[in-house]
Amino acid sequence: MSHARRVNGTGGRVQALLDLVLPRECVGCGRWDQTLCEDCAALFAGPPRRCLDLPNPSLPTWSAGPYRGARRAAVLAWKNHRRDCAAPLLQAAEVSAEHWAEDLDLRALLHGVTGPLLVLPAPSGWRRRWARRLVVADLADAVASGLATGLREAGLTDVGEILTADVLRRTGGRHHLAGAGRRERAAQRAGRMHLTHLLPAGTAALLIDDVVTTGATLAASAAALQEAGVQAMGAFTLVATPASGAGLSP
Repeated sequence: MSHARRVNGTGGRVQALLDLVLPRECVGCGRWDQTLCEDCAALFAGPPRRCLDLPNPSLPTWSAGPYRGARRAAVLAWKNHRRDCAAPLLQAAEVSAEHWAEDLDLRALLHGVTGPLLVLPAPSGWRRRWARRLVVADLADAVASGLATGLREAGLTDVGEILTADVLRRTGGRHHLAGAGRRERAAQRAGRMHLTHLLPAGTAALLIDDVVTTGATLAASAAALQEAGVQAMGAFTLVATPASGAGLSP
């Protein structure tokens, strides 16, 4: 039976005190007195859709929504370490992953997978790692939990234990590619990924990232896994940029 487990890492009173002193507003829409309102959180909780026009379509990729508007504002706040909006956003991503388990294309990809299924976050840059702002690793945990629940509720018990492991790393190159063009992204990502640990050959894996733009990071990660004998089956991203999200399947 599928279940998720992470392999490997009294703010409430402080937050309550801050709430008395500083007003809060939703990071997505600005609604008063809520860090991430229910409506904005729900934007991340729907069934993920296939990204059909990625410039680097190395593997099937799903996204919970386009990277614009309230979604963009919420993701930026989360990535900039607004801890108070992380919980509702990740809970919504977990729900989206439950829906993902119902996707017929994903089920076809997972057909025949009987051993452990690895859910691997795309690598974080050294600055985020040093500051322990491993938002994609947290996202991978949420996706793994939701996927395990969805597969179990659907009665798809052939897939074994679902494990998350933060084992992908970048080697050299420019770590922050905001504003970089398509060719620069591909060149920076190509051949710049490696694994920190050996993984069992033949293991199936799903890749997780927060934002997909061209698919270059996912392509390089999949290539590193392939070199290690691990098969990347597909990818889940929280959001897709307007360019890559334009082809989100209905």
